[in-house]
Amino acid sequence: MGVLNQWLTEEESLWLQSRIYARAYYFYDGWTQYFAAYSLGRLYWQAKGDTIQAYFAHLKYDASGARMFNELASTTESYYAQLPWRPLNEQPTCPETLKGVSDL
Repeated sequence: MGVLNQWLTEEESLWLQSRIYARAYYFYDGWTQYFAAYSLGRLYWQAKGDTIQAYFAHLKYDASGARMFNELASTTESYYAQLPWRPLNEQPTCPETLKGVSDL
């Protein structure tokens, strides 16, 4: 999205995504666990004020959350299920424009 909106160059986007992936690989054991944590965070985020308990009791996604779950994680043919969970062979170098955040 950042590249499409010209907020980031492809090089910047690749480096930022590689840092996110390195952290995800460290903290999670696979795509299923990663997506489960993301889903729980999404449910928490979409809850409004006092309704947090209701969202968690029903584990009810909004329409876009349900569609995302069905497309990305609900079957063995899903996008995530087909991606290998392994460390990156090569880390891209940090672009000069992102040196200030290179401790990510």
